[in-house]
Amino acid sequence: MIRVVGVAVVVGLVGCTPAPPADTAQGRCQQQIDSDPAVQAVMLQGPPRGMDVTWQADLAVARRTSFNSCMVAAGAAPPGGVQPVNRARYGLGWY
Repeated sequence: MIRVVGVAVVVGLVGCTPAPPADTAQGRCQQQIDSDPAVQAVMLQGPPRGMDVTWQADLAVARRTSFNSCMVAAGAAPPGGVQPVNRARYGLGWY
């Protein structure tokens, strides 16, 4: 019982962490992620697809792309660099 209460308190506190301040490029970009049309298009596909693992991966890629594009546009991140590796999907597993 005590463990359950302890875990609930930790989860509650983690959910209450403040967002980065909007006066920095990182804060502005994180606040603009969900208003990006590409992210909204993927989010609209969630309920019909049952919010499966592939949808979650597509959403993560769209959010990361939106954030990186915003940071590059703000001049806070240099263009180029190492691209994230998209793992191959076989059946229900990730490899």
